[in-house]
Amino acid sequence: MAYDLKQEEEVKEYIENLGIEYRFGCYKEQKPEVCHLLGDYLEAIKKDYDKAAKVFKSNCLDYKFGKSCLKIGNYTLVGRGREKGDHVEALKYFEKGCEYNEPGACLHAGLLLTATGPGVTIPRDVPKGYNYLKKSCDQNDPMACHYLFGMYLTGVPKNVAEFNPHNPEKNKNIEYIIKSDKKQAFQFAKKACELGHMYACANVSMMYKRGDGVEQNAEESKKFFEIAQALQKAHETTKEIKFQQVTAISGLIKCWHNNLPHWSIGRKCDCRSKGLGFDSRIGIIGGSGFDDPTLFENQIEKDVTTPFGKPSDVLIEGQIKGVPCVLLARHGRKHQFQPSDVNYRANIWALKQVGCTHVLATTATGSLVEEYKPGDLVILNDFIDRTWGRKCTFYDRTEGGPKGVCHLPMRPAFCERARNAMITAAKARGYSHHETGTAVVIQGPRFSSRAESLMHRQWGGHLVNMTTVPEVTN
Repeated sequence: MAYDLKQEEEVKEYIENLGIEYRFGCYKEQKPEVCHLLGDYLEAIKKDYDKAAKVFKSNCLDYKFGKSCLKIGNYTLVGRGREKGDHVEALKYFEKGCEYNEPGACLHAGLLLTATGPGVTIPRDVPKGYNYLKKSCDQNDPMACHYLFGMYLTGVPKNVAEFNPHNPEKNKNIEYIIKSDKKQAFQFAKKACELGHMYACANVSMMYKRGDGVEQNAEESKKFFEIAQALQKAHETTKEIKFQQVTAISGLIKCWHNNLPHWSIGRKCDCRSKGLGFDSRIGIIGGSGFDDPTLFENQIEKDVTTPFGKPSDVLIEGQIKGVPCVLLARHGRKHQFQPSDVNYRANIWALKQVGCTHVLATTATGSLVEEYKPGDLVILNDFIDRTWGRKCTFYDRTEGGPKGVCHLPMRPAFCERARNAMITAAKARGYSHHETGTAVVIQGPRFSSRAESLMHRQWGGHLVNMTTVPEVTN
């Protein structure tokens, strides 16, 4: 029977018949690839995660189908189709999938074994994790190659607690499992770029520009920059529901009252009582792709220190069309700090210290819903915090910091007066924008798995990024 799928009843019949075909191909004909499709069908169409988990698990263990091992590993990791997540068991499935030559499973196994932090329950084994990542990269997984680039760019310390991302000189004296090797980093970045990884191409461009790990070459730098731009444009046309590098900008507005930093609370906050007036001085925290100092007129660099340490980079003071602004690159101008390594407190305090009255923070984000398309401007109004181990308050008795204990309400999470100003400006300029949005903030540096993204969407998240928290909560 042929379906034109124009009538609702025909669509329903087609979907039901599809399930019958998958069940026959899996249970009767015992085809592993069809069993995997059945699991996807139960997950995406029927929303029966318990049955989907059983299908993926059986297909992994009985039929040795690597993609299903990756799936059941992700289910086990986040607790889908079971009472709670189990990192140790998830690792076993990822290792099985890697054994069956599924590069995504190798990637996940490598990430679990090299991860650090209070939420990690698996003993760190960098050499073993490296081998999994290397196998994944050898099988042309661009993300694995990109992570290997990062390992060789900064090195992997034996004792993570000794590593200080804000003090490169001190880091020279600590012991490394993998030492920094710019030449190796360049090779992995170039391979990831050849496999279509947009950020890797941008990194290759920057390394050619600076002569890091490769001979300086302006023409090659320009070529790879153009490749990165082309990949970004191609990426913007996709409508897949997965972590996308969206050019949407998440607007984050912070303001102060008296000498202590606060989020907008009642009428105490300057951005509620005075609005964005002529006496405003705007701090701009630039995220990935939005930290270009050439935007400024009459720019002056200022090196500052705060009670909480050094900010990510020097502050660049200047003007944008006559408005006093201060620019700070969140990840450093060399993009040397991963999201979990950024000194968020020092960044915010430094901007306050030089007289900023408001902060506009931009982030590269991923879309969780089709309505929020690549290229859209999103003015956030809420967030869900999935980070761990980050300093999230100024009130921790740091010498030179504020005294006492302070519990800050998070409703509203962002300054409404400043949000309205951004919305008005977006409308006036005809930008495709969304007046509200909830960002799920993940720990990084890895992206969410598909299972995690589906979970975040079910929670009501519209976007996913790695940096809004603790910028919003300090």
